[in-house]
Amino acid sequence: MPSLFLVLAVSFTLLSVTVSHAVAEVKSSEKALREHYDLQEGKRLYGQYCRFCHGEQGKGKAYDVTPPPADLTSPAVQKKSNVELAQTIHEGERGTAMGAWKWTLSEKEKQHVLLYIRWLAR
Repeated sequence: MPSLFLVLAVSFTLLSVTVSHAVAEVKSSEKALREHYDLQEGKRLYGQYCRFCHGEQGKGKAYDVTPPPADLTSPAVQKKSNVELAQTIHEGERGTAMGAWKWTLSEKEKQHVLLYIRWLAR
């Protein structure tokens, strides 16, 4: 017959594994929920500030200017780093109609828009 100590040790180990797994699931769910919220906020901001020129799908054909607005789904845009894209959102693009949003969008809002721009290319 197993000793009481052995039974308690095994029970405690099983309980610890179960609790650890449950905590990991909660954290994963929280992360997924946060990512969903951030993406939805990015979509809202994109619709408010970017859609007019870049179009609903980010293809850059919504506004007739020269040079045309960037196709945000193109490999040329998507290969840029997050820092480069955030800088373009912040400062604008010289020689184009892309204006600076540094006075309009907070750093957090720019990150939401960036997340949505990355999502558009999927």
